[in-house]
Amino acid sequence: MIIYEIVPQLSSGGGERFTVDLCNELSKENDVTLIVFHPLERTGFYKGEISSNVKLYSMNKRPGIDWTLMFRIYNLIRKERPDVVHMHLRAIVYCIFSVLFNRSIFYFHTVHNDAQKEAGSFLGSSIRKFCFKSGFVIPVTISIESRNSFVEYYGFIPPVIPNGRNVSRNILVSEHVRKELMRYKDDSDEKILVCLARINKVKRQLMIARIVSRLNSEGYKLSMLMIGNDSNASLVNEIKMVNCPKVYILGERNNPLEYLKAADAYCLLSSYEGMPISLIEAIGVGTIPICTPVGGIVNTIEDGINGFLASDISEDACYLAVKRFLDLPAVEMERMRANVLRSYRSYTMTECAKKYYELFNKNRK
Repeated sequence: MIIYEIVPQLSSGGGERFTVDLCNELSKENDVTLIVFHPLERTGFYKGEISSNVKLYSMNKRPGIDWTLMFRIYNLIRKERPDVVHMHLRAIVYCIFSVLFNRSIFYFHTVHNDAQKEAGSFLGSSIRKFCFKSGFVIPVTISIESRNSFVEYYGFIPPVIPNGRNVSRNILVSEHVRKELMRYKDDSDEKILVCLARINKVKRQLMIARIVSRLNSEGYKLSMLMIGNDSNASLVNEIKMVNCPKVYILGERNNPLEYLKAADAYCLLSSYEGMPISLIEAIGVGTIPICTPVGGIVNTIEDGINGFLASDISEDACYLAVKRFLDLPAVEMERMRANVLRSYRSYTMTECAKKYYELFNKNRK
Protein backbone atom coordinates (compact mmCIF):
# COMPACT_ATOMS: atom_id res chain seq x y z
CA MET A 1 0.00 0.00 0.00
CA ILE A 2 1.28 3.50 -0.84
CA ILE A 3 0.64 5.74 2.17
CA TYR A 4 1.21 9.49 2.52
CA GLU A 5 1.39 10.76 6.11
CA ILE A 6 1.09 14.56 6.32
CA VAL A 7 2.00 16.73 9.31
CA PRO A 8 2.72 20.49 9.48
CA GLN A 9 6.08 20.19 11.23
CA LEU A 10 8.39 17.88 13.18
CA SER A 11 8.71 19.96 16.35
CA SER A 12 8.83 18.24 19.74
CA GLY A 13 5.11 17.63 20.23
CA GLY A 14 3.02 14.54 20.87
CA GLY A 15 1.24 14.61 17.50
CA GLU A 16 4.57 14.87 15.71
CA ARG A 17 6.09 12.11 17.83
CA PHE A 18 3.12 9.88 17.01
CA THR A 19 3.31 10.60 13.27
CA VAL A 20 7.00 9.70 13.05
CA ASP A 21 6.48 6.46 14.99
CA LEU A 22 3.48 5.49 12.85
CA CYS A 23 5.46 6.13 9.66
CA ASN A 24 8.34 3.99 10.90
CA GLU A 25 6.06 1.10 11.82
CA LEU A 26 3.92 1.21 8.65
CA SER A 27 7.04 1.42 6.46
CA LYS A 28 8.08 -2.09 7.49
CA GLU A 29 5.53 -3.51 5.03
CA ASN A 30 4.28 -0.50 3.03
CA ASP A 31 5.55 2.32 0.83
CA VAL A 32 5.39 5.33 3.19
CA THR A 33 6.11 9.00 2.47
CA LEU A 34 6.10 11.63 5.22
CA ILE A 35 5.20 15.11 3.98
CA VAL A 36 6.11 18.02 6.27
CA PHE A 37 4.96 21.57 5.56
CA HIS A 38 7.62 23.65 7.33
CA PRO A 39 11.35 23.72 6.51
CA LEU A 40 13.12 20.92 8.36
CA GLU A 41 16.05 23.07 9.41
CA ARG A 42 13.67 25.09 11.63
CA THR A 43 11.20 22.46 12.86
CA GLY A 44 12.94 19.12 12.37
CA PHE A 45 13.31 17.94 15.98
CA TYR A 46 12.37 14.33 15.10
CA LYS A 47 14.06 14.22 11.69
CA GLY A 48 16.88 12.02 12.96
CA GLU A 49 14.42 9.38 14.20
CA ILE A 50 12.74 8.73 10.86
CA SER A 51 13.43 5.27 9.43
CA SER A 52 15.45 4.99 6.23
CA ASN A 53 12.41 3.13 4.83
CA VAL A 54 10.37 6.35 4.98
CA LYS A 55 10.63 8.94 2.22
CA LEU A 56 10.74 12.44 3.74
CA TYR A 57 9.53 15.45 1.76
CA SER A 58 9.39 19.07 2.96
CA MET A 59 7.05 21.55 1.26
CA ASN A 60 9.08 24.51 2.62
CA LYS A 61 5.99 26.44 3.65
CA ARG A 62 6.35 30.20 3.79
CA PRO A 63 5.78 31.96 7.14
CA GLY A 64 2.14 32.83 7.87
CA ILE A 65 -0.66 31.76 5.54
CA ASP A 66 0.82 30.22 2.39
CA TRP A 67 -2.03 29.91 -0.13
CA THR A 68 0.30 28.36 -2.71
CA LEU A 69 0.78 25.38 -0.42
CA MET A 70 -2.77 24.17 -1.10
CA PHE A 71 -2.05 24.00 -4.83
CA ARG A 72 1.39 22.45 -4.38
CA ILE A 73 -0.01 19.66 -2.20
CA TYR A 74 -2.84 19.10 -4.66
CA ASN A 75 -0.37 18.81 -7.55
CA LEU A 76 1.97 16.51 -5.62
CA ILE A 77 -0.81 14.10 -4.64
CA ARG A 78 -2.34 14.17 -8.13
CA LYS A 79 1.06 13.32 -9.64
CA GLU A 80 2.10 10.58 -7.17
CA ARG A 81 -1.38 9.08 -6.61
CA PRO A 82 -0.92 7.31 -3.26
CA ASP A 83 -3.57 4.85 -2.10
CA VAL A 84 -4.06 6.65 1.21
CA VAL A 85 -3.45 10.16 2.54
CA HIS A 86 -3.43 10.36 6.34
CA MET A 87 -3.46 13.87 7.84
CA HIS A 88 -2.53 15.13 11.30
CA LEU A 89 -3.05 18.35 13.25
CA ARG A 90 -3.64 21.36 10.93
CA ALA A 91 -2.63 19.50 7.76
CA ILE A 92 -6.26 19.00 6.74
CA VAL A 93 -6.69 22.74 6.04
CA TYR A 94 -3.95 22.82 3.41
CA CYS A 95 -5.06 19.49 1.91
CA ILE A 96 -8.59 20.69 1.12
CA PHE A 97 -8.07 21.07 -2.66
CA SER A 98 -6.68 17.57 -2.89
CA VAL A 99 -9.58 16.21 -0.84
CA LEU A 100 -12.06 17.92 -3.18
CA PHE A 101 -10.48 17.16 -6.54
CA ASN A 102 -8.28 14.06 -6.14
CA ARG A 103 -11.25 11.84 -5.36
CA SER A 104 -9.75 8.46 -6.29
CA ILE A 105 -7.60 8.64 -3.14
CA PHE A 106 -8.77 7.71 0.36
CA TYR A 107 -8.29 10.38 3.04
CA PHE A 108 -8.03 9.99 6.81
CA HIS A 109 -7.48 12.51 9.60
CA THR A 110 -6.52 11.72 13.19
CA VAL A 111 -8.13 13.98 15.78
CA HIS A 112 -5.32 14.33 18.31
CA ASN A 113 -7.23 16.33 20.89
CA ASP A 114 -10.67 17.24 22.19
CA ALA A 115 -12.67 17.59 18.97
CA GLN A 116 -13.81 21.18 19.46
CA LYS A 117 -10.36 22.35 20.61
CA GLU A 118 -8.70 20.52 17.70
CA ALA A 119 -11.04 22.14 15.16
CA GLY A 120 -9.50 25.52 15.91
CA SER A 121 -10.54 28.64 13.99
CA PHE A 122 -13.70 29.19 11.96
CA LEU A 123 -11.84 28.15 8.79
CA GLY A 124 -10.36 25.02 10.32
CA SER A 125 -13.65 24.06 11.93
CA SER A 126 -15.64 24.62 8.72
CA ILE A 127 -13.23 22.55 6.62
CA ARG A 128 -13.30 19.70 9.12
CA LYS A 129 -17.09 19.68 9.37
CA PHE A 130 -17.47 19.62 5.60
CA CYS A 131 -14.83 16.92 5.07
CA PHE A 132 -16.08 14.63 7.84
CA LYS A 133 -19.83 14.98 7.27
CA SER A 134 -19.51 14.60 3.50
CA GLY A 135 -17.53 11.40 3.95
CA PHE A 136 -14.63 12.83 1.92
CA VAL A 137 -12.31 12.34 4.92
CA ILE A 138 -12.61 9.57 7.49
CA PRO A 139 -11.86 10.90 11.00
CA VAL A 140 -10.06 8.75 13.57
CA THR A 141 -10.23 9.45 17.30
CA ILE A 142 -7.66 8.28 19.84
CA SER A 143 -9.62 7.29 22.95
CA ILE A 144 -13.15 6.77 24.22
CA GLU A 145 -13.18 10.32 25.62
CA SER A 146 -11.84 11.64 22.32
CA ARG A 147 -14.64 9.82 20.49
CA ASN A 148 -17.24 11.23 22.89
CA SER A 149 -16.04 14.79 22.27
CA PHE A 150 -16.19 14.12 18.52
CA VAL A 151 -19.79 12.85 18.72
CA GLU A 152 -20.78 15.92 20.73
CA TYR A 153 -19.16 18.33 18.26
CA TYR A 154 -19.75 16.65 14.88
CA GLY A 155 -22.81 14.52 15.58
CA PHE A 156 -21.70 11.05 14.47
CA ILE A 157 -19.56 8.18 15.76
CA PRO A 158 -16.02 7.89 14.34
CA PRO A 159 -13.56 4.98 14.53
CA VAL A 160 -11.32 4.81 17.62
CA ILE A 161 -7.67 3.74 17.47
CA PRO A 162 -5.77 4.34 20.73
CA ASN A 163 -2.40 6.04 20.36
CA GLY A 164 0.70 3.88 20.54
CA ARG A 165 4.41 4.15 21.21
CA ASN A 166 6.93 1.31 21.22
CA VAL A 167 8.90 1.58 24.45
CA SER A 168 11.65 -0.94 25.12
CA ARG A 169 11.75 -2.58 28.54
CA ASN A 170 15.55 -2.54 28.20
CA ILE A 171 16.03 1.23 28.17
CA LEU A 172 19.08 2.13 30.25
CA VAL A 173 19.53 5.39 32.11
CA SER A 174 22.92 6.82 31.17
CA GLU A 175 25.44 7.79 33.80
CA HIS A 176 25.18 11.36 32.55
CA VAL A 177 21.42 11.50 33.31
CA ARG A 178 21.87 9.78 36.69
CA LYS A 179 24.46 12.33 37.75
CA GLU A 180 22.30 15.18 36.48
CA LEU A 181 19.31 14.01 38.53
CA MET A 182 21.46 13.64 41.63
CA ARG A 183 22.30 17.34 41.38
CA TYR A 184 18.62 18.17 41.82
CA LYS A 185 18.36 16.23 45.09
CA ASP A 186 19.22 17.69 48.48
CA ASP A 187 19.09 14.21 50.04
CA SER A 188 18.56 10.61 48.95
CA ASP A 189 14.85 10.34 49.81
CA GLU A 190 13.83 13.37 47.76
CA LYS A 191 11.39 12.51 44.97
CA ILE A 192 12.01 13.52 41.35
CA LEU A 193 8.92 14.27 39.24
CA VAL A 194 9.01 14.93 35.50
CA CYS A 195 6.56 17.05 33.50
CA LEU A 196 7.21 16.10 29.87
CA ALA A 197 5.28 18.66 27.80
CA ARG A 198 5.67 21.88 25.85
CA ILE A 199 5.45 24.83 28.23
CA ASN A 200 2.07 26.46 27.58
CA LYS A 201 -1.08 27.44 29.42
CA VAL A 202 -2.94 24.23 28.62
CA LYS A 203 -0.23 22.10 30.28
CA ARG A 204 -0.33 24.47 33.31
CA GLN A 205 3.32 24.34 34.35
CA LEU A 206 2.82 27.62 36.24
CA MET A 207 0.26 25.90 38.48
CA ILE A 208 2.61 22.93 38.87
CA ALA A 209 5.35 25.29 40.07
CA ARG A 210 3.02 26.72 42.71
CA ILE A 211 2.07 23.21 43.87
CA VAL A 212 5.72 22.15 44.15
CA SER A 213 6.53 25.32 46.09
CA ARG A 214 3.61 24.72 48.46
CA LEU A 215 4.54 21.09 49.11
CA ASN A 216 8.18 21.92 49.77
CA SER A 217 7.12 24.63 52.22
CA GLU A 218 5.08 21.97 54.03
CA GLY A 219 8.15 19.77 54.47
CA TYR A 220 7.79 17.41 51.50
CA LYS A 221 10.96 16.71 49.55
CA LEU A 222 10.46 16.86 45.81
CA SER A 223 11.90 18.39 42.67
CA MET A 224 10.02 19.00 39.42
CA LEU A 225 11.84 18.73 36.09
CA MET A 226 10.03 20.44 33.22
CA ILE A 227 11.15 18.93 29.92
CA GLY A 228 9.84 20.24 26.62
CA ASN A 229 9.79 23.22 24.31
CA ASP A 230 10.32 26.35 26.41
CA SER A 231 10.05 29.01 23.69
CA ASN A 232 7.10 30.70 25.48
CA ALA A 233 9.38 33.25 27.16
CA SER A 234 6.66 35.13 29.05
CA LEU A 235 5.25 31.95 30.61
CA VAL A 236 8.73 30.66 31.44
CA ASN A 237 9.38 33.96 33.21
CA GLU A 238 6.14 33.62 35.20
CA ILE A 239 7.21 30.14 36.31
CA LYS A 240 10.57 31.49 37.43
CA MET A 241 8.83 34.27 39.37
CA VAL A 242 7.20 31.62 41.59
CA ASN A 243 10.75 31.51 42.94
CA CYS A 244 10.74 27.81 43.80
CA PRO A 245 14.32 26.45 43.77
CA LYS A 246 13.00 22.90 43.29
CA VAL A 247 11.47 23.60 39.86
CA TYR A 248 13.91 23.12 36.98
CA ILE A 249 13.12 24.13 33.39
CA LEU A 250 15.34 21.90 31.25
CA GLY A 251 14.00 22.64 27.77
CA GLU A 252 13.91 19.98 25.05
CA ARG A 253 15.76 16.69 25.48
CA ASN A 254 16.48 14.03 22.86
CA ASN A 255 16.38 11.28 25.50
CA PRO A 256 13.19 11.94 27.53
CA LEU A 257 12.64 8.23 28.21
CA GLU A 258 15.82 8.14 30.31
CA TYR A 259 14.54 10.99 32.47
CA LEU A 260 11.14 9.30 32.82
CA LYS A 261 12.67 5.97 33.79
CA ALA A 262 14.96 7.59 36.36
CA ALA A 263 12.14 9.70 37.84
CA ASP A 264 9.83 8.70 40.67
CA ALA A 265 6.71 10.02 38.93
CA TYR A 266 5.39 11.64 35.76
CA CYS A 267 3.19 14.70 36.23
CA LEU A 268 0.77 16.08 33.61
CA LEU A 269 -1.93 18.39 34.99
CA SER A 270 -3.43 19.76 31.76
CA SER A 271 -6.75 21.54 31.45
CA TYR A 272 -7.61 19.30 28.48
CA GLU A 273 -5.89 16.53 26.49
CA GLY A 274 -6.30 14.03 23.70
CA MET A 275 -4.24 10.94 24.54
CA PRO A 276 -0.76 12.12 25.58
CA ILE A 277 2.15 10.28 23.97
CA SER A 278 4.27 11.26 26.96
CA LEU A 279 1.84 9.36 29.22
CA ILE A 280 2.32 6.25 27.10
CA GLU A 281 6.09 6.75 27.38
CA ALA A 282 5.80 7.07 31.16
CA ILE A 283 3.77 3.90 31.65
CA GLY A 284 6.03 2.13 29.15
CA VAL A 285 9.01 2.60 31.46
CA GLY A 286 6.97 1.93 34.61
CA THR A 287 6.88 5.48 35.98
CA ILE A 288 3.84 6.33 38.10
CA PRO A 289 1.62 8.98 36.46
CA ILE A 290 -0.09 11.85 38.29
CA CYS A 291 -2.66 13.46 36.00
CA THR A 292 -5.86 15.40 35.65
CA PRO A 293 -9.01 13.49 34.57
CA VAL A 294 -9.12 14.83 31.00
CA GLY A 295 -9.25 13.25 27.54
CA GLY A 296 -7.95 9.72 27.07
CA ILE A 297 -6.08 9.88 30.38
CA VAL A 298 -9.21 8.63 32.16
CA ASN A 299 -9.27 5.56 29.89
CA THR A 300 -5.68 4.75 30.85
CA ILE A 301 -5.25 5.56 34.54
CA GLU A 302 -7.31 3.93 37.28
CA ASP A 303 -6.91 6.14 40.31
CA GLY A 304 -4.92 4.49 43.08
CA ILE A 305 -4.23 1.39 40.98
CA ASN A 306 -1.81 2.40 38.22
CA GLY A 307 -1.42 6.09 39.03
CA PHE A 308 -3.17 9.08 40.52
CA LEU A 309 -6.02 11.07 39.01
CA ALA A 310 -6.97 14.41 40.50
CA SER A 311 -10.67 14.62 41.37
CA ASP A 312 -11.01 17.57 38.98
CA ILE A 313 -8.73 20.09 37.25
CA SER A 314 -8.64 22.66 40.06
CA GLU A 315 -5.33 23.58 41.68
CA ASP A 316 -6.38 22.18 45.05
CA ALA A 317 -7.38 18.84 43.50
CA CYS A 318 -4.04 18.66 41.65
CA TYR A 319 -2.16 19.52 44.84
CA LEU A 320 -3.92 16.66 46.65
CA ALA A 321 -3.11 14.21 43.84
CA VAL A 322 0.62 15.00 44.07
CA LYS A 323 0.45 14.86 47.87
CA ARG A 324 -1.19 11.41 47.73
CA PHE A 325 1.72 10.17 45.63
CA LEU A 326 4.27 11.60 48.08
CA ASP A 327 2.47 9.92 51.00
CA LEU A 328 2.43 6.50 49.30
CA PRO A 329 4.39 3.86 51.28
CA ALA A 330 7.36 2.28 49.50
CA VAL A 331 5.72 -1.17 49.28
CA GLU A 332 2.58 0.29 47.70
CA MET A 333 4.73 2.31 45.31
CA GLU A 334 6.42 -0.84 44.00
CA ARG A 335 3.06 -2.56 43.58
CA MET A 336 1.74 0.43 41.66
CA ARG A 337 4.78 0.45 39.36
CA ALA A 338 4.06 -3.17 38.44
CA ASN A 339 0.46 -2.21 37.62
CA VAL A 340 1.72 0.71 35.52
CA LEU A 341 3.87 -1.59 33.38
CA ARG A 342 0.97 -4.01 32.88
CA SER A 343 -1.28 -1.18 31.67
CA TYR A 344 1.19 -0.36 28.86
CA ARG A 345 0.39 -3.54 26.91
CA SER A 346 -2.52 -1.94 25.05
CA TYR A 347 -0.49 1.05 23.85
CA THR A 348 2.30 -0.28 21.63
CA MET A 349 2.84 1.31 18.23
CA THR A 350 2.96 -2.18 16.73
CA GLU A 351 -0.68 -2.72 17.68
CA CYS A 352 -1.66 0.86 16.81
CA ALA A 353 -0.15 0.71 13.30
CA LYS A 354 -1.80 -2.65 12.68
CA LYS A 355 -5.21 -1.10 13.41
CA TYR A 356 -4.51 1.86 11.11
CA TYR A 357 -3.49 -0.47 8.30
CA GLU A 358 -6.69 -2.49 8.78
CA LEU A 359 -8.76 0.72 8.69
CA PHE A 360 -7.00 1.96 5.55
CA ASN A 361 -7.41 -1.40 3.82
CA LYS A 362 -11.05 -1.81 4.82
CA ASN A 363 -12.03 1.54 3.30
CA ARG A 364 -10.12 0.93 0.07
CA LYS A 365 -12.19 -2.15 -0.75
